[in-house]
Amino acid sequence: AEANDALNEVQGRYYGLGAEIARLEQAIQHARETRQRQEQELGRAEQAWNEIEAHISVDGQRLEELAAQLALRLPELESLRGRAEASQAALAEAEQAMAAWQQDWEDFNRRAQEPQRTAEVERTRIDHLERQQMQVAQRLERIAEERERLSAAGLEAEIGELEAEAGQRAGRAAELEAKLEAVRDRIAELREQVQQQSGELDEARNVFREARARLVSLEALQRAALGEDDGVVQGWLNRQGLGDAPRLAQEIEVADGWERAVETVLGDTLEAVCVDDLAGLAPALAALDSGRVALIERGPAGGPGAGAALLLDEVRAPFDLTAVLAGVHRAESLEEALALRPRLAPHESVVTRDGVWLSPAWVRISRTQDARSGVLQREKEINELERSSQEVSRQIEALSAALDSARDRLAEAEAERDQVQAQVNQAHRDHSEVKSRLDARRSRLEQARSRLQGLARETAELEEQRSRAVEEHEAARHRLHEALAAMETLAEERARREAEREELRARLEAARAQAQADRDAAHGLDVQIESMRTAQSSTRENLERMQGQQVHLRQRREELREAEQEAELAALLERRIAVEAELGEARRRLEAIEHELREQDQRRAAREREAQAQREQLAQARMAWQEIRVRADTLLEQLAETGFELEALQNELPEDADLAVWEREVEEMERRIQRLGPINLAAIEEFEEESERKRYLDAQHADLTEALETLEDAIRKIDRETRTRFKETFDKVNAGLQRMFPRLFGGGHAYLELTGEDLLDTGVAVMARPPGKRNSTIHLLSGGEKALTAVALVFAIFELNPSPFCMLDEVDAPLDDANVGRFCDLVREMSERVQFIFITHNKITMELANQLTGVTMHEPGVSRLVAVDIDEAARMAAL
Repeated sequence: AEANDALNEVQGRYYGLGAEIARLEQAIQHARETRQRQEQELGRAEQAWNEIEAHISVDGQRLEELAAQLALRLPELESLRGRAEASQAALAEAEQAMAAWQQDWEDFNRRAQEPQRTAEVERTRIDHLERQQMQVAQRLERIAEERERLSAAGLEAEIGELEAEAGQRAGRAAELEAKLEAVRDRIAELREQVQQQSGELDEARNVFREARARLVSLEALQRAALGEDDGVVQGWLNRQGLGDAPRLAQEIEVADGWERAVETVLGDTLEAVCVDDLAGLAPALAALDSGRVALIERGPAGGPGAGAALLLDEVRAPFDLTAVLAGVHRAESLEEALALRPRLAPHESVVTRDGVWLSPAWVRISRTQDARSGVLQREKEINELERSSQEVSRQIEALSAALDSARDRLAEAEAERDQVQAQVNQAHRDHSEVKSRLDARRSRLEQARSRLQGLARETAELEEQRSRAVEEHEAARHRLHEALAAMETLAEERARREAEREELRARLEAARAQAQADRDAAHGLDVQIESMRTAQSSTRENLERMQGQQVHLRQRREELREAEQEAELAALLERRIAVEAELGEARRRLEAIEHELREQDQRRAAREREAQAQREQLAQARMAWQEIRVRADTLLEQLAETGFELEALQNELPEDADLAVWEREVEEMERRIQRLGPINLAAIEEFEEESERKRYLDAQHADLTEALETLEDAIRKIDRETRTRFKETFDKVNAGLQRMFPRLFGGGHAYLELTGEDLLDTGVAVMARPPGKRNSTIHLLSGGEKALTAVALVFAIFELNPSPFCMLDEVDAPLDDANVGRFCDLVREMSERVQFIFITHNKITMELANQLTGVTMHEPGVSRLVAVDIDEAARMAAL
């Protein structure tokens, strides 16, 4: 800022010193020119002094000669003046007589022209009246013919028929509209019903799919829990014909709430295969050398126990389970079981509802969660899902049938709607057609009636006009005969007056010739005498003036010889040298400040680059921080979905927590989950579908990525080409503007300046400085200067790719005559390569054209074109 202030100060001082030097140079030049003029004036004064001396001598001799000639000519002049006065009096008498005759002749002509004008007027009036009568007769004939053609009776009958037909068409259209509205209401109801049934069907299908998926998952878990996935055991069972035999967990039914207690007591017995005869399977059991299998023999169904509350009472099965659950009591709570424990026999035990199993000597609690836990509850859920799936399947079939029926009814209703809509459209078209025909007939009838009334009025007016024309025709003929008779009478008087005129004219010519001769002789002598007097007077005045000039020249010569200009000139030269030295010092200071300013700009650019690098680093840090924040938010959301709280987990986190150990535990857990095998069998098909979709999307992504890269390459290529072509075009236009601007302004300079760094989105500013101004941008120019600058820019752009034709619409309107002349010079030069068509009101520009085409309006509202070939017009004017 300080450098800029100093630069501005030095620049101001620099410009002030330059202006002062210019003023000093002008003063020096003025002094030199003044001295030169004084020397020239002194030489001219010396020459004039000599010439005046010679003229004074000649003028003295001339005055003496003129005085002698005047003394001889004055008596002769008096004699000629007397004869001229006598001939002038005779001429005046003849002119007076001729004037009196001329007055009488004009009065006669006025009287004679009146009958002639009257005759001509009456002839014209008679011709006009005859043509008017003929036109009226023709018009009356045409009116009669037109009245015969115009007949309203047929139109009225046709209108009545069309009105009846239009009423029928409207009624039919209304009936069809009502029917269409009813069909649309039924379609809306059916669509709503279809939409509702479709929603119910989709909901039922979703429920069915969820139930089947859940059922498949539970069945897979149940098979794993009951050991059905053991290949060795399952092969042995198949060989014994027990492959489809049910397991104990599938045969029994436990009361609600006692599933865990029964699972705790029975344990692996729930996997036992139900058989009818264990004794017959003894050899086969002996042959089983690997695997684990449990068998239970069906017996007669047992009834509920009596007395004590036994667990057997909460289990229902198709065979007796006393041997399995004998001596097992049940208790609602652990306190009740502990109270019953002292009374138990050694072979007896008690189990609580939540699965705590006690005997007099031991306690068993099972809280593990694995595939073998919850077998009874899972079996109950499987049975419930099978029943609900069957019900939902039946519901889906019923909803599908109802939906198909509703859709069929909807299609029928839509077809009926389309048919009725077509009938309605046709009915409306028929009604519109009949209505348009009816409107046309009514319009024609109204026009015919209106036209008949107009024809009647016109006929009356024409009859009245014809009667008036007949009367005027007779009166005009009478006036014409009177005027012709008066013209015959005045013809004789005209001949007599013309003879009198010839006689007076001869006398007047003779008097005029004599008077002219006498007047010319006197005038010639008078002119000679007057010329002598004038020469005498002018010579005397010239002699006095030259004597005065001689005195003035003597004084001026003395003044010029005494004038001294050398001292002033020397002072001005010394002042100029001092100012030039100060100007040089200011120029050196200006260069130093500009150098410092450039260095400051370089340092500022370096600081800006460093700031830009810092901003980029800050932006990258913000992006990294944003990524970490998003990941943290995602982890918090996942944590919230699990139902845990972050603060509580952090408080419960042990001090020796190790991420690697936990990751290994997670991996171990994942391996254990994998060992469980597939849980949701339907997930395999879903996985295959999603995998196929992923492969398709990957292929699409690859194609899009490749297309994106290709497009980016094309964009980069286009950007490079655009920058190159824009830069080339900008340089050419800039050069053209710099070349044309001084020609149009008679000096100055202008150039284009880019307002941005990137050529793809930069702007362009026009910097113009006409001669004598210090403007920097085009916004500071006047209207005419802006227009001329725009012309220079447009012509510079036009010269990049000139076309055969160029149209200019009032480009010279805001320009003055001087600028218009320079504009015309440029257009004239460019017209050697381009044909210009321009619209203008300026006469200077019109002179440039070879062909003029104008629009004129001789009559209001009627315009026509007028073309002029300038070269042909110039040749005609030259002839």
